[in-house]
This record gives sequence, structure tokens and C-alpha cells, in this order.
Amino acid sequence: MIILNEQDRIMPMYLQLYAALRDEIRSRIRPPGSRLPSRRRMASELSVSESTVDGAYSQLLSEGYIRAVRGSGYYVCEIDDLITFRSDTQPKDSDISHSGKIEVDFSASRIDHAGFPYNQWRKIQKNCFDELQPELLSSPPVQGYLPLREEIAAYLFQARGVHCSPDQLVIGAGTDHLLQILSFILDSHYSLTMENPIYLSTVAHFERLGHPVHFVDLDDQGLNADELEGLSHTLVYITPSHQYPLGFSMPISRRIRLLNWANDGEDRFILEDDYDSEFRYDSRPIASLQSLDTAGRVIYLGSFSKAIAPSLRISYMVLPESLLTLYNERYTAFSPAVSGFEQRVLAEFMHSGAFTAHVNRMRKLYRMRRALLVDLLSAWNDQIRISGENAGHHLLLTDLRGWSEDELCRCACSAGVRVYPISRCFHGELPERYRSTVLLGYAGLEPEEIRKGVSRLKVAWKLHNV
Repeated sequence: MIILNEQDRIMPMYLQLYAALRDEIRSRIRPPGSRLPSRRRMASELSVSESTVDGAYSQLLSEGYIRAVRGSGYYVCEIDDLITFRSDTQPKDSDISHSGKIEVDFSASRIDHAGFPYNQWRKIQKNCFDELQPELLSSPPVQGYLPLREEIAAYLFQARGVHCSPDQLVIGAGTDHLLQILSFILDSHYSLTMENPIYLSTVAHFERLGHPVHFVDLDDQGLNADELEGLSHTLVYITPSHQYPLGFSMPISRRIRLLNWANDGEDRFILEDDYDSEFRYDSRPIASLQSLDTAGRVIYLGSFSKAIAPSLRISYMVLPESLLTLYNERYTAFSPAVSGFEQRVLAEFMHSGAFTAHVNRMRKLYRMRRALLVDLLSAWNDQIRISGENAGHHLLLTDLRGWSEDELCRCACSAGVRVYPISRCFHGELPERYRSTVLLGYAGLEPEEIRKGVSRLKVAWKLHNV
């Protein structure tokens, strides 16, 4: 029986009737092939206007629940039953003890929010709208806003030694987007060779477009070019300035051998992801691999996620001339993925000198937080070892007593602290030497949070002072 509510101000009468009839058809109260009452009869039975019935029938007809037969009326269509799945709302066993209890999160993906230059950013945004600029409302070039590319090119030369013109820069909506572009412009014969360990989500972009993916295990100096001999049509993905997650830098001897390998064969390229390059604490930033490249074999990748904020979603890629030609041939027909307004704001932020000042300020802040974390942990140097702490936003902690990665993470969580397993960065089996290692980030934690977290880890991990 259909009941309509005339007092319902949210749902009009015709939609109430439509919903009631729809549910009856779905539940087969009105079976396939059955005829609906005429509009006049339905209106009389429900004491509503024929226009109300007509509106309901029209909606059912447009969605395919009923069909109209000329001179005969409306009939219910044959519709398959929708297979439904009951959602498992119960948390997994591994999550039950952690849910809602984490008070200190040593995440490496966080930044310091209080240090963001809110006032400067707000002022620049306002200034961008102060004058009538028709181009502000137009779609930006797919390769990126030219003044922003000019600012980035100048910054990269000054800070990282990168040699490029603004024409070689491509602006993307995050690093993942740039990797999608790169995997698109390279033909499917190109394979991808990656460091192991690495940020594994990178792999998916290439695999989905048909590129074979291989992994090379690292030693203490990074990727060894000897492992690449005989390869062609290959893109080698590396993080030489600050290897993620291990944290070391590739020495110059390895860099030169890698470049020589690339120069010695056909269709060999190196993708240099300059992860966390702005944040080096015990020495000046190391020059990029691209700065040594004289044959156009290095593709340089960078991002503002850590230097400004992850939500900005603006990254950049420097293409060698040969790949720039492919980009112009194969990709420029696509629509731009980055807001032109945000590109303008960022360009002005860099041009004003505010970006350099912000990075210097944050480098000092993160250096202090890193020093605090290292100092607190050093009380147990006979039980734990710290590594990878010279750059970036995280360090690695290895338990020398033999606690497993799982034990370290689980006991930390039980104490309200989250540390991160390094195994998620490895393809294949976790090497024996890293089975007692976890990752701790510090950039997004206030000093009191770092102290609180370490104090709880001491108890959870049963660390004792000498």
C-alpha cells in the first residue's frame, strides 16, 4: 500500500510516489511485465493530481523501471536482481588494539603545520585578484604556467645545480601524475628498473601501462651500475641525494658509473627523484645527478609537498630534449591538471623570495627536532642503532637485541605510539639485516610530542639505561 505525505516539504509528492513504486518494482511486489494503473486511476486511488502521477511515471520511465506501450499503458521492465554484499564493519584484529589510542604518530609524511606562511600566502592570493586579468580565468598551458617554470628553473640551478630551460619543465599535479605522463610518453618497450627498497606505489603507474618492472637490491652505497649491464630501453628510477627509505646518499663514484652506463647504450634513461633534497642538516645539499649529465640521459623529478605542503599538489619534471620532443608529440593534447590560479600564487611566492626564506626557516626547525629525537634515543646506543638521519624528515631505528619489526610496531602501538615498518618499502622478502628496523618521522611533531613518544617507546620496548 502506497502512502504519501502531503506535509513533507523536503520530498515533493511525485518523488514520494516515484520512490514507492521504484521500491515495489525492485522487490518484485510489482513483477516484470505487470501493468501499472492508468494515471487517472492511480490519481483517484491516492487522492492526488494526475500531474503528480505523471511526474512519477516519467521518472520511472526515464530510469528504465517501466516502459510505455502505445495505446496500452505502462508496464514493469525486466530488471536483474542487484547482488549486494554485506560490508564487514568490524576492524581487523591487528587494528582493534590501536583504534583511537595513538597519541604520538612518528609519520614521515607529515610536515609542521604551524610553520606554514599563512599570512604571506593569503596576501599573495589576494594580490593575484587585485586587477582584472582575463587570463587568470583561462585554462593554463598543459606544460605549466610559464612564469612558474621560469622561477623553478632558476631555483633548481641555484639550489641543486640543475641545468634546464623553462621549456624543459613540465608541471604536474603531484609526483604520481608526472609518473603517469612519463609512462605514457615512453613506448611500452621501455622497462622500469627500480631501487629496492623504494616507494612502491610508483610501480603501479608503469605496470598499468604495460611497462615491465624490475628491482635491484641496494648495498650501502646505493644502486650498482654493474647490475644494469646489458639492459636497453630502460628507465632506472633512483633517489640518489636521499635514498628513500634508507636515507643515505649515492657517492660520486657510483653516480659517474651510472651516467656512463646510460651513455653507453641505446634508449637508456635515469629518473632522478630528488626526494627531500631541500632538507640536509650536517652538510650543504648535494648537487643533483642531473647537474653531471652532459648527454641528456637524466630526467629530474621534484615536488613542493615537503618544502611547502602536501595539499599543494604541485610537482615538476625536467625532461631531456629528446623526451621533450616526445612529450610535445604525444601529450600536449591533454588538459592541464594543475589549477592555473595556484600556479600563479606559487610563482609569485617564489619570485618574492618567500619560498627560499620559508625553506631556510623550516630546515632550521626540522634540524632542531631531528637533534632532539637523536639525542633522546642515543641514551640506548647499546640496544638500538640510528641511521639515515642526515637528511629528510625521518630516521631508521634498528633494535640490536633482535626484536622483530612486527614486535617493535605492535608494542609501540600498545603504548599509544605509531612507528612504521620498513618492510612495506621492499619488493619481495625483507632482507635479514632490516628485520629489526622501523621508521620514525619527526617533522610533524612538536618537541613535547617527541619527548612523550620516546618516553613511551622506552617502556614499550623495555629499553634500559646503562
